[in-house]
Amino acid sequence: MAYSETALKENYCKFSDEKLMRLAAEDAARLRPEALVLLQEELAERGLAEAAHKEIAAQLRVLSEAEIEEYCALIRAVPCPICYSVAEPLNATVTSKVSSFIVVTTWKEELAIACPSCLDKLSESATSHSIIAGWWGMPWGIIRTVKAIRFNKKMAKDHHAPSPSVPLKAFVVDNARSLDQVKDNRNQLHAFLIGLRLS
Repeated sequence: MAYSETALKENYCKFSDEKLMRLAAEDAARLRPEALVLLQEELAERGLAEAAHKEIAAQLRVLSEAEIEEYCALIRAVPCPICYSVAEPLNATVTSKVSSFIVVTTWKEELAIACPSCLDKLSESATSHSIIAGWWGMPWGIIRTVKAIRFNKKMAKDHHAPSPSVPLKAFVVDNARSLDQVKDNRNQLHAFLIGLRLS
């Protein structure tokens, strides 16, 4: 249910400065245009507009194709966050894993950024898990297991591609703000990718 502009303005008036700044820093990109305008007006009334402007602008920033390629190149050049190899450029994939128990079936997708060899192993592991644990649920277990196997096979085709995969480009677009902070430091970028793997 969408709030009216009056209700939104009243809500923003009730928010603490800290909550307003958090909203600007974390959720500005998800707000409706009119809600974002009201948020910016409330920030301006409290003298917080300048402090929040950079955060809001970073969220609303649209990367050019050249910037996406640049970030992908930076990511692909660091050591693998799993095996630490530098033998092959990194890439990204999404693995699909199905688990079932009689009437309950769960489908889990995970993004992974690693060297092609590690991506292959992750994909094979997800497929093996689905084959062993996915088909037990009726009827969705069998259906989703077959779907997961096909999905993993399709995604694996791009693991060794000479260019960035679609998941890697999507990761760059979704994480531009975080990448901005570590792009000039190879070690920090590597640590960032390791942190993603562990989270």
